[in-house]
Amino acid sequence: MKNKILGRIAGVFGLRLAYSALTFLTSVLLARVLGTSGFGAYTYAVVWAYLLSVPATMGFDNFLVREIAVYQTQSLWGLMRGLLSWANKVVLVSSSALAAIAILVAFLLDGGAQSEVFVGFCLAMALMPVISLRNVRRGAMKGLHKIAKGMLPELLIDPLILIVLTLAAYAVLKESLTSLWVVVFYGLGSLATLALVSQFLARSLPEKVTQVPAVFKGRAWISGALPFMLIESIPILNSRLDVLMLGAYQGTDAVGLYVPVNRGAQLITFILMAVGSSLAPTIASAYSDNRLGDLQRMVTKGVRVVAVVAFLFAGSLSLLSQGYLSLFGPEFVQGQTALYIFCVGGFMSTTMSLSYVILNMTGFERYTAIVGWLAIGLNVVLNAILIPRWGVEGAALATSLGTTIGAFVCLVAVRQKLGVDATILGLALKPPTVEP
Repeated sequence: MKNKILGRIAGVFGLRLAYSALTFLTSVLLARVLGTSGFGAYTYAVVWAYLLSVPATMGFDNFLVREIAVYQTQSLWGLMRGLLSWANKVVLVSSSALAAIAILVAFLLDGGAQSEVFVGFCLAMALMPVISLRNVRRGAMKGLHKIAKGMLPELLIDPLILIVLTLAAYAVLKESLTSLWVVVFYGLGSLATLALVSQFLARSLPEKVTQVPAVFKGRAWISGALPFMLIESIPILNSRLDVLMLGAYQGTDAVGLYVPVNRGAQLITFILMAVGSSLAPTIASAYSDNRLGDLQRMVTKGVRVVAVVAFLFAGSLSLLSQGYLSLFGPEFVQGQTALYIFCVGGFMSTTMSLSYVILNMTGFERYTAIVGWLAIGLNVVLNAILIPRWGVEGAALATSLGTTIGAFVCLVAVRQKLGVDATILGLALKPPTVEP
C-alpha cells in the first residue's frame, strides 16, 4: 500500500510539475504575443468558464472520487454503473443550461455589443459542457485509483495543444492574432482531452461493471454531491475572485499584469494538489475501514512532503522574482511586491490545506463547505477594500489572508473531529470527538 501511494504521488507530482512548466510557458507566450490587454481579455474569458464549470458539474467530479472508491472496495458494481451514467446525464444538462443563461446575461449587460471581451466570454461559455464532462470523467478515474492517467489529458495534452496551435497561428497571423483565436484553441484542446479521458475511463472500468444492471440512487447522489460543489468552489473562487474583482475595478490591463503573479503563486500550491489527489481515495478507504492509525501516518507524511516542497518553491520564487516576471515582459516587473505577498501567504496556506481533503474524504464535507464559504466571504470583503486602495498588491494580500484563515480553521477541525494531527508534527492519535 505504501509503495502504491508513493507511486501515485510521484506520478501526479510529475504531471503537476510538467503542467506548471507548460502553464508558465503558455503564460509567457500569450503575454508576449497578445500584450497585457489581449492577455487580460483571454484570461478573463477562460477564468469565467473555469469558475462556472464548478456549479455546472454540481460536485459530481469530487463526489465520484469517494463513492467510486467505496463501491470498488465493497464490490457494489451496479451502483458504480448507475452513478457514472447518472452523473454524466445530470452534468450535461446542468452545464448546457448554465452556459446558455450566462451568455444571455452577458448579452443583456453588454447591450449586445460585439466587443472582443464579450465574444471571448461567449466562446468560453460554449465550452462549459465539455469542461464539465471532462471533470466528471477525471473524478471517476481518481476513484478507480487511476489518478495520474485520469489527469494526464488535462495536465499535459491540453496545454501542449494550446501552445502548438498558438505558435502555428502566430507564424501565420503575426500581430493579427487576437485573444479570440486563443480561446478557440483552448476549446479545441478541451474537446480533444475530453475524448481521450473518456477512452481511458472505458478501458479502466472493472469488467463486472458492464455485466450487471445499473442501480440508481438519484436523490441520495444529488444530496451527497451538492456539498462537494460548494467545497470545490472554495479553492477555485479563492484563486479566481481576485482576477475577476481586479478586472471589475481596474480593467483587463490590470488583469494582464496580475496573471503572471498569480501563476507564480500556483507554483507553490501545485504540490498540495498532487499529494491531495493521490491520497484522497486512500483516505476514504482507510476511514471507512476504521484504520485511523494508517490514516494518521499517511497524513503526516503527506503534510511533510507538501511543506518541504512548498517552502522550496516559495523561497526560490522570492529570490528570483524580478527575473521571473521579466520573462513576461519588462512591464510585468511592476507585480514584484504582489509576488512577495503570495510567496508568504501561499506557503502558509498550502502547509495547512490538506485538512480540506481529509475532512471531505471522511464525511465532513458540509463542515468544510461552511468554513470555505465563510473564507470566501472574507476574501470578497478584503478584495473590495484593498483592490481600490492598493491594486494588484491589494488583490494578492486579500487572497492570501482569506485562504490562510480558512485552512487554519479546517486544520483545527481535523484534530477535533477525527483526532488526526494534520500538521508536520504528526502528534499522537486521539479518539475523534464527533461522529461523522
